[in-house]
Amino acid sequence: MDKLTLSRICACAGTAQLASLAEKAAGGREAALLKGPEKTLVLIQIQEPARQSRFYLGELLAAHCVVEMGGVRGAAVLIGDDLEKAKSAAMLDAAHSGGFPDFALVEGELLAVEEARKAALAEEAVEIRKTRVSFQSLEDRTLEVRKR
Repeated sequence: MDKLTLSRICACAGTAQLASLAEKAAGGREAALLKGPEKTLVLIQIQEPARQSRFYLGELLAAHCVVEMGGVRGAAVLIGDDLEKAKSAAMLDAAHSGGFPDFALVEGELLAVEEARKAALAEEAVEIRKTRVSFQSLEDRTLEVRKR
């Protein structure tokens, strides 16, 4: 599992579910808090398409935490103000970075969370497709007749 996948799973998982998985992945190791968990603001930078110039769209509330487990640092920044979830995500990051054997035990559960997220997104897409409206106008038909 790569860091991007782990981050995506941590962002979409529930707080209690993530805390349970983080405790399992820690394997009894104590997580020392190096920073936070605390709320912070993150500047959102985007690129304007016409001139290709960058500008700041605004600020985003985020929860940030840095922990150390077994001599390995882990960090997490998650959208929102869920401090417990940020701590759990940082613990999972440390377990992943350190290659802890207990992380391999919860990797299957983390992937199951990812599959559940994908299934929910697919269901939502099906519901949204049902509301699609097809527009036709007389002008379109007139153009088709003239081309013949």
